[in-house]
Amino acid sequence: MFDTDRSGSVNFDEFCGLWGFLSAWRSLFDRFDADHSGSISYAEFNEALIAFGYRLSQGFVTLLYQTYDRSGRNALSFDLFVQACISLKRMTDVFKKYDEDRDGYITLSL
Repeated sequence: MFDTDRSGSVNFDEFCGLWGFLSAWRSLFDRFDADHSGSISYAEFNEALIAFGYRLSQGFVTLLYQTYDRSGRNALSFDLFVQACISLKRMTDVFKKYDEDRDGYITLSL
């Protein structure tokens, strides 16, 4: 993702891009960690997704959260929060690709 020249290593400029990316995610994590526990609870995660502009069913939010809260402690660490958000972004991108008329629905056939 940050090895833009595909050399198999990250040079200084690529590292600066990675650092900026992680710093931005850290700021978001800290912003939504309302109780300053060092982790994101389900409620904090839900608030973050709403703030990001997502309109998701509670069932989907629960499924996504539980996928990354493997311990069941109601606590996503920084890295798991980032993984969950990136996963959601990828799913959203794929959905948008197939939602040709941009009505928020797609039709799948088997």
